[in-house]
Amino acid sequence: MGSLALVFISDNQIIQLFESFYRYGYLVIGGGQVVIPMMYSEIVEVNLYMSSQEFLTGYGLVQGLPGPMFSFSSYAGGMAARGGSVTTQFLGAAVSGIGIFLPGLLLIYFIYPVWERLKAIRGTKIALKGITAVAGGLITTAAVILMQSSGLDIDNFIVMILTVVLLMTKKAPAPLIVAMALIAGFLL
Repeated sequence: MGSLALVFISDNQIIQLFESFYRYGYLVIGGGQVVIPMMYSEIVEVNLYMSSQEFLTGYGLVQGLPGPMFSFSSYAGGMAARGGSVTTQFLGAAVSGIGIFLPGLLLIYFIYPVWERLKAIRGTKIALKGITAVAGGLITTAAVILMQSSGLDIDNFIVMILTVVLLMTKKAPAPLIVAMALIAGFLL
């Protein structure tokens, strides 16, 4: 709540980035892909911090690397703050990474100790089923939005089908698939 008040008081881009990524952080339920439609909308379409191609390139690269989505947040924050100095860009990357990570960290230290008692409550069980369903819907929405953003070309569908086939039949590691897609993109 305090970061939202600071955004209204201050016109500082670093504070605005922290507030946005903190908000994304507390909406991450079911994985980082859940907030991708919101991030895309705010970062690319509303604030014009980066182009659709820059967003999709960063997102694609991060998906090929092991680890959580937090590294994409640092990339996006750094790209958003690139209009200033190197220090400003570094701060943008740092506060974005910290902002998206902080809500989860706070949950671990303040909610987890009482979680066993909370999840025994009938209303909590019902709410968690609904939250899980919404998370699945948001992940599907992210896939549709990103596919529309990159274009509904036959090339994209071929790459998607080949990727699914490789993952399902050959158990190919994701970084290898991303590297192959990058090489194919440069060659074709």
